[in-house]
Amino acid sequence: MKTKFNFFIIITITVAALALASCASAPVENKSLEEARAAYQAAARNPQVTKYAPVALKEAEENLRAVEAQWQSGAKDIDHRAYLAKQKIAIAEQRAKLNAAEDQVNMARAERNKTILEARISDAEKARRIAEIRAQEAEKARAEALSARAEAESLAMELSELKARGTERGLVLTLGDVLFGFNRAELAEGGQSVVSKLSDFLKRYPKRNIMVEGFTDSVGSEDYNIGLSERRASAVRIALIDRGIDPGRIQIRGYGESFPVATNATDAGRQMNRRVEIIISDDQGQISTRTK
Repeated sequence: MKTKFNFFIIITITVAALALASCASAPVENKSLEEARAAYQAAARNPQVTKYAPVALKEAEENLRAVEAQWQSGAKDIDHRAYLAKQKIAIAEQRAKLNAAEDQVNMARAERNKTILEARISDAEKARRIAEIRAQEAEKARAEALSARAEAESLAMELSELKARGTERGLVLTLGDVLFGFNRAELAEGGQSVVSKLSDFLKRYPKRNIMVEGFTDSVGSEDYNIGLSERRASAVRIALIDRGIDPGRIQIRGYGESFPVATNATDAGRQMNRRVEIIISDDQGQISTRTK
């Protein structure tokens, strides 16, 4: 009887341990990945996407599944990977719009041919004018669709070239301390090159605004660090204005030694904290306020 009781206790402890291990290994939900899932589900429910861009949608799904697997395995930089997966979903939606527009073009072309045939029987001149108008409308629809696809593909490529990363506040481009002179606010040659690429990006996407935020390490007084961070942010703003960017599209803020991204106890950590971050708005020109 005592042996059976001991066996029952061992079984109970084993089951409880397995349950605790299962709870401990359950991954914490990732907001960026959840947003990518929601975007995919919305696209998958969109009949236009499933009809006109099934291959692109499938590729987006496979990419999302890969990110989920990476997340489950504990990979780092999941926010950025999830953001890129979300971009693939957006590209699938844009491709569906293009293909749908091309379908409309074909229908308009068929309708135009029908109109031409009817015109030969009745009023040839009147039908010719109607056909020309419809052809122009069809061409306009096709041009808009091509433009939408080109913009989506160009945006994805340019963001990759700028090495911008996706965050909760939007796209962020970081200029490190090496792009400025030591303890100075003037942009070095490398910084000027990055700013030139950023100005080209802003000219191509006039609806997007930016917030330039400067940061320092903890060396020096708080007032000095605030001033230096503001001067560095201002240097980026001036460089963009010199390249033809509307000043109203550029905000700046100096945070000094606040919001460090690494420890200030080492040279390497302090160098990481000495930076300028450029936040690129959404296509409505909105940028959320920094909270952390």
